[in-house]
Amino acid sequence: MTQPTLFVCALCKFPAAESGAGDTPGGQHLLDRLTDCLNAEISKGEITLQSVRCMAACDRACNAALSAPGKLTFIFNNLSPSQSAPDLAEFCRQYATAANGKVPYGLRSPAIKQATAYVLPPLLAEAAIPERNVSRMAH
Repeated sequence: MTQPTLFVCALCKFPAAESGAGDTPGGQHLLDRLTDCLNAEISKGEITLQSVRCMAACDRACNAALSAPGKLTFIFNNLSPSQSAPDLAEFCRQYATAANGKVPYGLRSPAIKQATAYVLPPLLAEAAIPERNVSRMAH
């Protein structure tokens, strides 16, 4: 099993429709809730939770990305800082055990289906990338 990493923007703000938690940014609030929801997986080293300073999608906050070597990468946005942690934690568990990170669509919660902005193909290992003959123009 390949260890997935969940990257979460710590600076995302709470959406206007959602009440904030004092001075804590929405992204940090989401990280705190995810830490609670993923406590067992984090302590066993099965899932890494990584705070990032910005994911450059502030107009669609809160943002997260889930990736692992050889697996699909999922980009999420418009996550609710106060309500999406349990669904995102469950998706991380499903992803960790799914071949190539392909969690069947029917097993994903409605919140995860709605928050999924992009799904990117796995990166290929350098040795697996075929060489290409690229002619270069002389200047």
